[in-house]
Amino acid sequence: MTYHDDGTVAAITPRDGAPAVVTKRIVRDMDKAFFPTKTIVPSTEIVQDRVMLELFRGCIRGCRFCQAGYVYRPVRNRSRELCARYGVESCNDSGYQEVTLSSLSTSDYPPLTELCDQLEPFCQQRHVNLSLPSLRADNFSMSLMERLAKGRKSGLTFAPEAGTQRLRDVINKNVTQEDLLASCRTAFAGGYSAVKLYFMLGHPTETEEDIRGIAELSNKIAATFFDTVPKEKRVNGRVQIVTSTSFFVPKPFTPFQWAPQCTKEEFVEKAYLTRKAISEQLNQKSIKYNWHEADVSVLEGVLARGDRKLSQVLLYVYNKGCFYDAWSEYFHNDVWMEAFAACGLDPDFYSHRERPLDEILPWDFLDCGVSRAFLEREWQKAKNETISPNCKQACQGCGAARF
Repeated sequence: MTYHDDGTVAAITPRDGAPAVVTKRIVRDMDKAFFPTKTIVPSTEIVQDRVMLELFRGCIRGCRFCQAGYVYRPVRNRSRELCARYGVESCNDSGYQEVTLSSLSTSDYPPLTELCDQLEPFCQQRHVNLSLPSLRADNFSMSLMERLAKGRKSGLTFAPEAGTQRLRDVINKNVTQEDLLASCRTAFAGGYSAVKLYFMLGHPTETEEDIRGIAELSNKIAATFFDTVPKEKRVNGRVQIVTSTSFFVPKPFTPFQWAPQCTKEEFVEKAYLTRKAISEQLNQKSIKYNWHEADVSVLEGVLARGDRKLSQVLLYVYNKGCFYDAWSEYFHNDVWMEAFAACGLDPDFYSHRERPLDEILPWDFLDCGVSRAFLEREWQKAKNETISPNCKQACQGCGAARF
């Protein structure tokens, strides 16, 4: 890999007989893919302290910020019968009493309700709870809610990702405000009184109006609860809305791989504005606001789109004792900044700079199945606030069909 004087990549040349382009390998038939039903059961509590049942790989949605949604294309479903068998075997082996039906967009699994029905007798007998990670607001149904509600009622999680429809169109999150309110109305009518909402701050083209939209949407969901649930049926008197914001990190192999990332100061300002906007809402007491640390997100942006010169930085911080920096109590941002300075590298070069479309990117020798031409088209669509239909509605010619 050679570089221009300004630090950008000049050329990527294969050495010692290596291929010029390395193409990903995929499992075509998920029913033939190994699934571990016999796992090590830890003696301490862990984050994923439950059975994680993978239903399918890939995603039809095409959210423009989501790397996994592009690199794991195309969608490959595991059969319902096999999923049900794996769920039962995993619980029998481990003793877990919760099964998370897990995929990038679980509610897009075609036989989801049928799978829940098939697992229901076992779950009732063994007191096993079925849960789903964040749900699509545009395909959450009463029938699905009734099946989930047979276990213990935990809160529901939705990820609108942006506070206004304009910005949701930019990021291709094809969910409307009415979709979200209708899904919450259904959940509240079914006895739920807690909703988690995930948003992202710092999307390309984001404005103050978009940020305030996060608070306004949270407030409308709280108001929907009070409009839907009679006073005598309200548990603890009010709804609990937990609104969380993470910070946008541009990733390779996405339409936003050319986009600039906000600075730490800009991120903090956006988080303060969100908190202030929530405090001004009528139902502010029903809304709890959480946000991530800005300096960690900026570092993630540097590492996500960095080139091979960053290996010097990684070795430097390792030698300084930075082993567990994924945990906030062990994260030392000052050591990382010291490392960049010692290696003569500028973090802003990797994070805060918008790339021109003709720039050679450090990962251009890798083929994830999605073509660069497709990503360029989607980047332009984002700037024009134009959505693309999902893969089931119309093929967008991304290139993954060859797999």
